[in-house]
Amino acid sequence: MIRKQIRDYLLLHRASDEPGDFSDNDSLLELGVIDSLVMIDLIAHIESTYSIKIDEDDMVPEHFDSIDAIVAYIQAKT
Repeated sequence: MIRKQIRDYLLLHRASDEPGDFSDNDSLLELGVIDSLVMIDLIAHIESTYSIKIDEDDMVPEHFDSIDAIVAYIQAKT
C-alpha cells in the first residue's frame, strides 16, 4: 500500500513533464522524476501521510532516490 501511494504521488507531482514509467528501484533523480523542490514536497507529504518526522540528517538522496528506498525508510520510521 505504501508503495502504491508513493508511486501515485510521484506520478502526479513529478519534476519533469516527460511522460514515462519507472520501476521501484530506478533512480528518481537520474530520471528527472524528482528534483530538490519535489523532494521537499515529497518529504512534507510523507510526514503528514505517515505521521512521522523526517530529521534534517535523513534528508539525503539515499533515502529518497527510488521508490524502494522511500518505502524502506518509511517502514523503518513507523
